This record gives sequence, structure tokens and C-alpha cells, in this order.
Amino acid sequence: MRRIVCTVLLWMAAGMTALLAKGVLAGTEISNFATVSYQIDGVSYSTTSNTLSDRVDQIIDVNVVWNDASPVIVENGDIGKVLTFKVTNTGNGEDTFTLLYSADAASDFAVTDPKIYIDTNNNGVFDPSIDNEAYSLTLAADASSAVFLVADIPADSYPSGSVSGNLLEAKSTIGGSGTPGTVYPDAGVDGVTAVDGMNGGVDKQLGTYEIGSELGVSLTKSATPESAEVATGTLIQYDIAVALQGNGSVENLVVTDPIPSGTTYVAGSLKLDGVALTDAEDSDEGRFDGNAVEVKLGTATQTDTLPFGRMITFEVRIE
Repeated sequence: MRRIVCTVLLWMAAGMTALLAKGVLAGTEISNFATVSYQIDGVSYSTTSNTLSDRVDQIIDVNVVWNDASPVIVENGDIGKVLTFKVTNTGNGEDTFTLLYSADAASDFAVTDPKIYIDTNNNGVFDPSIDNEAYSLTLAADASSAVFLVADIPADSYPSGSVSGNLLEAKSTIGGSGTPGTVYPDAGVDGVTAVDGMNGGVDKQLGTYEIGSELGVSLTKSATPESAEVATGTLIQYDIAVALQGNGSVENLVVTDPIPSGTTYVAGSLKLDGVALTDAEDSDEGRFDGNAVEVKLGTATQTDTLPFGRMITFEVRIE
């Protein structure tokens, strides 16, 4: 009886060392074989080929986005002003990214003491007592994190409209050459080949501060957890300092603060300058509407001899 042997050849494109598939996790084993069916003298037969196995290479890439909707308005001499960025691992394997700051040469002024913080509690809001100062960030494939650039504004008298451009860069520690297609043998997850993706394993984004008008309002928010360990059940007190920048009056001043995701508002905890406010919509300045606290401060006036300042506090509990 005649014997038919089926042979399958896998042709690799020149320069490709292994199977590349960004949507599949790095290190995943891809196995494949072919089957042939035939007949001899009316009898049906089938034969399978040898099995080919490849492990998916690690595609290295990252995306940085500036999250503030518009330039962050600041005044000369402001301290600890925040730009918010989002860093996403757009590769297919876990990667650690170095975070770097640089000033835009086209800026009208340069900030001082720039620092980078990671959103430790993943609430998208800079909490100076919780979020960690860090210059590297480890992310799983497709994972994201908010990253904060915190800097001081020089006390010089820059005019209204002056802009400071500030760059946040995230660069893969596996690759990050900036050249798509650069190969790093055995450097990826579980020792697979790693390859720089479309952004070359590195990305940067510009965020801006802008000197505001002579009169404005500033909010400074801080968080104080009840214990060093922040976990389920931990009580956190938020303090919001409201101040005027410059002399004059502003009207219909309203402060609104949404309750962070993953926390629950503590009923009856809302205070203004240490005085308790009711949660209901009534005759006092504050209320809780089920999603956010709101405090109406009305008309606020500041002079050289009579500065304006109010303090709003409330509490949440981590779920």
C-alpha cells in the first residue's frame, strides 16, 4: 500500500526571530499542526503534521497622556502645584518604566523643585500624605496609572498669561531605544525576545502651567489617614484650604469635591472652619448630594490688611 507523508513548513519573514502578537501576553506558547485527509482505494485516511510551538515575543511600548483639561492656573510664588498625567503600558508584558522630568525650552518661565509622584491609592487625585515620590513605575500589560508632577512656581513677577511647559517621559527599562523594531534577545518576560513597539518603548507628553490674572482662587487639598497603614476600613480626613490670590472680590464661590471611588462618605463629617455643617440642602453653607460634598462660600473679599481663607474638612472611609 502506498504511504503519503504530510510535511508542513513554517516560513519566517526575514529578521523575525519568533512569533509577534501584541494582543497576546508575552511568553504565551502558540502551538499549531496541520491535518490532511485522503483516500486510497475508497478507504479514508488522515495524517497530522509535526507540532510547531512558538512563544510570543514581548512588545515593549508605553503611552503618556497629560490629563489636565487645560493649563493649570498658578500665581507667582505658588508652592506644590500639580500637573496630572496618565501612563499606560501598551505592550503585551509587564514592564518597569523610568520616569523623567524635563523643562520645555520654549517656556516663559521654569518651575523649581519638580518632583514626580505615583498615584498610590489609584484615586486620580494627588494626596501628598499618601502618594509616593517615585521615578519608576511597574505596570502589567494594558495597565495604567496616574502620575503627578509637583513643582513650585518662582516668586518673580511674571505677567498674566506666562506659560511654563513641562515634559514627563516614561521609558522602558527593558528597551526604550526610541526606534521601533529594536530587538533585545532573551530580555523579555520569561526570557523571550523583547522588541520596541510603535513608540520605540518610550513616550513623553507636555503639561503646562499658566500665570493667571491678578485675582483668583486657589484650592489646596490634603489627606490625613487615621493610621500609617491605609487599607479597607481606614478613615481618611480631607482638608481643603480655600484662598484668594490677589486683592479684590469674587462672587458665587462654590467648592465641590466628588467622593473618591472606592471610598464612602462619613455622614455628618462635613465642616467649615471647624464648625459642623449638615449634609442636607438647608440654610447652612454645605451639603452632601450622595456623590460629592458642596460648600457655598458666597462673596469672598481680600485686602492687604484682611486676607481671605476658609478651611473645608470631611471624612471618607475606604471600602
